Amino acid sequence: MPAGRPPDRSDAKMNKLMYQRRDFLKLVGTAALAFPRLGKTDGAGFQGSETKRPNFVFVLADDMRWDALSCAGNPVLKTPALDRLAAGGTRFQNAFVTTSICAVSRACILTGQHACRHGVNDFHTPLRSLEGVYPTVLRQNGYYTGFIGKWGINDSDRSYYQQCAMAYDFWAGDMVQALYWHDRDCNYIRNNGTTERANFFCSCPKASQGLNGCGQNKGPHPSLKNPVHETEFVPAKIRSFLDQRDPAKPFCLAVSLKAPHGPWHGYAPRFEQDFNGVDIPARGNVTLAEALRQPEFLRKSLESEHGLEMIEKPDRRNAQLRQYYRLIEGVDACLGEIQQELQQRGLTNNTVLIFSSDNGHFAAEHGFWGKWFMHEESLRVPLLICDPRAPVAKRGQISDAMALNIDIAPTILGLAGLSAPAAMQGQSLLPILRTPEAPLRDAFFYQHLYEHSPKPPKHIEPCEGVRTRDWKYTAWLKQTGPGSEELYDLHANPLETKNLATDPAYAKQLDELRERCRTFKKELK
Repeated sequence: MPAGRPPDRSDAKMNKLMYQRRDFLKLVGTAALAFPRLGKTDGAGFQGSETKRPNFVFVLADDMRWDALSCAGNPVLKTPALDRLAAGGTRFQNAFVTTSICAVSRACILTGQHACRHGVNDFHTPLRSLEGVYPTVLRQNGYYTGFIGKWGINDSDRSYYQQCAMAYDFWAGDMVQALYWHDRDCNYIRNNGTTERANFFCSCPKASQGLNGCGQNKGPHPSLKNPVHETEFVPAKIRSFLDQRDPAKPFCLAVSLKAPHGPWHGYAPRFEQDFNGVDIPARGNVTLAEALRQPEFLRKSLESEHGLEMIEKPDRRNAQLRQYYRLIEGVDACLGEIQQELQQRGLTNNTVLIFSSDNGHFAAEHGFWGKWFMHEESLRVPLLICDPRAPVAKRGQISDAMALNIDIAPTILGLAGLSAPAAMQGQSLLPILRTPEAPLRDAFFYQHLYEHSPKPPKHIEPCEGVRTRDWKYTAWLKQTGPGSEELYDLHANPLETKNLATDPAYAKQLDELRERCRTFKKELK
């Protein structure tokens, strides 16, 4: 990770040269001319009016599974703030990402597009333009916008991050994988996010930055003299945003937490004793037989060796997942502070709260760890939308609709009374907020092209496929012969343990999904 440093006069001179108007316009293109005007729609048809547009706070977790909430039935985790959010709005129990990896999924969320359109398939490619991303559309239509936390796209390019910072009114983006711990005197922590936002870089010691601010086993890195944790500095950044915003404008704040991404021992000390001695339940596909059923190329893929070890050593699996759950407690605590802050400032009644994650995470299901693949544990995420203007009868809804990460952008714009740019491929979820049973889609396209390394054990096998309500088809793009395709009947086999791709009885179903995959791939570019 490149080292940050405190601002000085030479930095200020560099920034002045770097951020001349032509550089910014190069990034956003002709956005001011292209964005739609405020429409006459009334959001989701709830209370509110064109003259009182809603505020937005969108909280994005990192690597958080769809079942890691108590309101989703988790028997171990307690997530009271998330539960309150679900009770006041709509919980989408079938929400998915179109690519299960940090950078690509975040690009999908910002643009409302599949990766095959926005073109980000790794950690080193920037968005071609910020024209048409939902925060810029809002900003051009009178919103005060802010970003806090892990940006994740082209994550090591300082000049690109500075350009992104200037596309917001308030910026507290953290580079690369972001840090769990900073020093209180770090430039990132002291930066005000507005007049100083072009030079926000972390100035913590390099040794600390390289370990996400964490010590070897737990707690902050020993080089940090006065450490502060994400669960403390993120709420402080949120308060700074709210203090400095233009009160004459509605606002949209995106908060992208590092948690519960690894290192899992990065949790706040106040949660250290939680879950001690607790057995973390395992799904029925966390078995040695299921791990050994996988084709050899998947058993050699990144983190699969660790996944197999977690099956063979359940005590160690329990220990690691206890850490994961402590990080999720921190996510819930941050959300609770946001809810409290909005309440204290009298903003609750007109602020839409949205919560989701950039992807899921395996917990040794199928012998896998990490994410990337098309299995449910990897691509399925929580999605909660709470619009306080909704009638009482519309609160606490649970929707079975197949929602996607690319739907978030058009949904936010719709709630703001704006039409989504034509290039967005997601669908607005406003009809679902009105009527949870309303039709949305019956299938979606998944694609993951990032390989990380050309050879095992750090190689990620690229894939694409289609998920419908009852079927899932996966094609492993660099493989041929048996094992190069997977077909699962999700209704009969939701744990995805019986591959039907080579069964002649399902040849017709296989052909239909192959063709649907080819059609999606062609039409979504």
